Amino acid sequence: MNHRILGKTGLKVSEIGLGAAQIGNAKIPEAQAERVLLRALDLGINFIDTAAMYGESEARIGRFISHRRDAFILATKCGDYMDAAGKIVKGYTREGILRTIDESRQKLRMDVIDIVQFHGLPGEKDDAKAAFEALLEAKSKGWTRFVGVSHDGTAAATAADQWPLDTQEFTYNILYQEADQNLMPTLQKRNMGTIIKRPISNAVWERTERHPDGFHSGPWDRAQTFPLRDLAGGMPLVEFALRFTLSHPGVCTAIIGTTNPDHMAANTRISDGRRLPDDLLQKAQNAFKENFGQ
Repeated sequence: MNHRILGKTGLKVSEIGLGAAQIGNAKIPEAQAERVLLRALDLGINFIDTAAMYGESEARIGRFISHRRDAFILATKCGDYMDAAGKIVKGYTREGILRTIDESRQKLRMDVIDIVQFHGLPGEKDDAKAAFEALLEAKSKGWTRFVGVSHDGTAAATAADQWPLDTQEFTYNILYQEADQNLMPTLQKRNMGTIIKRPISNAVWERTERHPDGFHSGPWDRAQTFPLRDLAGGMPLVEFALRFTLSHPGVCTAIIGTTNPDHMAANTRISDGRRLPDDLLQKAQNAFKENFGQ
């Protein structure tokens, strides 16, 4: 497993991380969630991304791997959280943010969380200044070492310019390359750690039919017109897509969610230091502009 420095945090993170949303699903057996977490650490994955809105995820991380605390770096999210009834709630007040972070500390069994990020940005009716000040207050209290935001696009870049953030989590992959222009330049200027979500676009090209929800349908639509197989040549599509993301010099770590330890092991084998050739990267970028006009 290769490692990269997570921007100004100085943290040395595995370039492939584990997205722990899926293990938060209560339908996933406890034993399976435990196997996934332990296998991730055994494979050399030392970066785990979770959130207060990911159901049982934080609690399972606390139960199953808190005894191996020195083996991983943990990022969680606040602002959006799941209440006792299983409903997703937005809580960007000072009180809501600090309460959620404190509850995460208890679930994770960590006095100090490595990274806490907003799960999006405060809404129009929220006091954004008070929200960001609360996030920074959690850092000053010693509840978290670093703070950031999980959000895409120009609004995320504006937040990075306005507030002393350490990390940014956002979408960047072969089908969604917008961040290369509208976000990464700002983050690189500020030496912020970059955490890439959906680095393989959920492998939507493997679906034979369009998924009804927007989370999958948008990427699926793009995959129908993008010359992914032509660009990949004989390389498996998941490998090509992941190598594309990891080839960007502004990427620190790319998180992939799974409940299948074998899939996770296959992904980690792609972390071998081989970057896609510059001419192939250019072809992929040109194809993106030709198909999606960006």
